[in-house]
Parts: sequence; structure tokens; C-alpha cells
Amino acid sequence: MKIVRFAMLSAAAVLALSVAGPLQGQGDDVKQGFRAFVVKEPRYPGDDIRNREGKMQDLVTEHGLNPVIAVFSRAIPVDASHPLAAVVKKLDDLAEAKEYRSKRLGTFLVFLALKNEFRKDETRDARLKEIAQFVSGVMPKRTTIGLAEATETPDGAEQPLVPAQVSAFGIAPEDDIVIVFYNNFKVVKRWKFKASAPPGEDDLKAIEAEVERVLGAKKK
Repeated sequence: MKIVRFAMLSAAAVLALSVAGPLQGQGDDVKQGFRAFVVKEPRYPGDDIRNREGKMQDLVTEHGLNPVIAVFSRAIPVDASHPLAAVVKKLDDLAEAKEYRSKRLGTFLVFLALKNEFRKDETRDARLKEIAQFVSGVMPKRTTIGLAEATETPDGAEQPLVPAQVSAFGIAPEDDIVIVFYNNFKVVKRWKFKASAPPGEDDLKAIEAEVERVLGAKKK
């Protein structure tokens, strides 16, 4: 019944993207999906039907009840020297761990770098090239990399709005990087960062500690 309820809520959210959803706090349910254009899908070969590279995908629905670490960044780093590269490496390390792979831990990074819907944003090709450059340096192994809009202007509207899926994940306008760890569609913990103070080593250790608390420690 929980899966059916989530699917219904997700479908309703897609039909009402211009309406801001309720913010997710720690312990709140993940009440809707998150659609993004998949730029890099390292988990599957290119000819695998599960590989959605170059297509739109609801990353929340895809992982279902499994534990997930979702990262959202408004800026696209120039290269792999940016702290976000270390975040991707940590996500890969956790997702590749035998203990967590058996529990289907999912990881994805979405760049909220568009000012309008993907289909209408005239800068999307430039943003895709920037992400591809970042990906070529980071070379993710298990982490899906996507692109989505931070704002959108629905047909007939005059002012841009924050998409419901962005608001629902607790991403405020002043948040530059947001990391959300959730399990069974329930938010376990959220970390927020400014561009001037991105995630550091201590933050990555804190994320790993939270994963170990929920899913159990992995072998060293």
C-alpha cells in the first residue's frame, strides 16, 4: 500500500509542478519524485535497458523503498578539483561497499542549473557540456549525474516559480548544496551548504556515520 500511495502522490506532484510542496524535515516522508535529465549513468552498460543516460528519469521512483543519498547543487564545478568531486567519490565508496550494495543503497547528484524547464531552457546544451566536463574528471562509478531546473515559468505565466520537486526536498533559495539521506521514503538527515563553505572531510565523515547508523557499519 505504501508503494501505491507514493506513486499516486508522485503522479499528482508531476501534474502540479508549479505548486510548491511541503518542505521535508528530518523524519518526514519523501512525498514525490524528482525528475532530471540523466547526463551520466555509470551503473549500467550503454545497451542496458536500465541505463537512462540522455533521457528524463524520476530518480526517486527508480530507487523505490531503498536507501538513497541525494545531492543537489546549484552550481556546476569547472573541474574535479571542486569539493563536489570528493562528495561523488564518497558516494561511490558507500554505494560500492558490499554491505550497502546488498541493501541497494542508491546515490545521485543533480545540478539545479536551469532557469526553466529542460524542454524550454535555451542554456541546457551549454549546461550539459559543463556537466560532461566535470564528469570526465570525476569519473563516477555508482553515482547517477543529472540536470534539472531550479526555477520554471509555466506556459502562460509571467514570473518564474520554484518547482514543487525542489521545494519538497527542502531546498531553499539560499541553499547552494543540499545533501539528503533518506530510507523507505523517509528523510533520515539533511545537510545544507553555502557555495563559500562546501562539504569538507568532516561533513563526509558525518554522512558516512549516519549511513552506518541506519544501515550498519561496513567492513574496513
